[in-house]
Amino acid sequence: MVYKAFTEANVIITGACSGIGRELVKQVSESRANILAIDYRKEDLEGLMQEFPQVTHSLELDLSQKGTHSTILAFVKKIWTHVDFCFANAGIAEFGPAESQKWEEMDKLFQLNVHSPIQLGLGLKEAFATQPFRHVITASAMSYWTLPGYSLYAATKSALLQWAQTLWAEKSGNWLTLVFPIATKTNFFDEAGKNVPKAWPQQSAEWVAREMLRGAAKGKNKIYPSKLFLSALILNRFLRFIRRIVLWIEYRKYKNWQNQQ
Repeated sequence: MVYKAFTEANVIITGACSGIGRELVKQVSESRANILAIDYRKEDLEGLMQEFPQVTHSLELDLSQKGTHSTILAFVKKIWTHVDFCFANAGIAEFGPAESQKWEEMDKLFQLNVHSPIQLGLGLKEAFATQPFRHVITASAMSYWTLPGYSLYAATKSALLQWAQTLWAEKSGNWLTLVFPIATKTNFFDEAGKNVPKAWPQQSAEWVAREMLRGAAKGKNKIYPSKLFLSALILNRFLRFIRRIVLWIEYRKYKNWQNQQ
């Protein structure tokens, strides 16, 4: 699908080589955008550029390392006069009992999931202050409803939501969009641990990317790719047993996973 807002636009996509990020590249390419793809895998970036000619530039960066946003900003200033959209999609999950998660690596996880997208967005906004700009961060449904086994991951996504809520409350975040996908059919959560239980329901990366592009083009502050999840959020305000039922189901999955380890 061709999106007018992305036609010949300058677009940054992080985590571009897999999952939602790769699907964003694919769909934005149809609108003839100029794409800067960012990922930590050199070979995958090379393959991405061969497959999608609209990926005119790439950067091999591990965004869990401090200061990488400065590298991106310096590079962007050299190649473009402005940025229209930035999709801060890169992130990793961590799964397991709270007491056994990798808390010694908490700084790296927060750097990737929280600090990097925030620092990049603020940096781009300052660097191109006179140009319209939209920064789209992939958060998670777990920003609202955490699930057993995801204490560290949910903490990062909740932090993103509260930061964004504050900007919107200050009337200074009209350039910012957060996306709240439910479980997505990619290998993202497989990388969080062995035989990690899959939450239900699930959506395809293709659908999530399409909803992200539609919402970003319209300038939405919040994007909910799953209307079922959005409905559950609203209904739970009045029927609070809905969330309890979901958590009970997911807790059973979590306990079964523990027993199999």
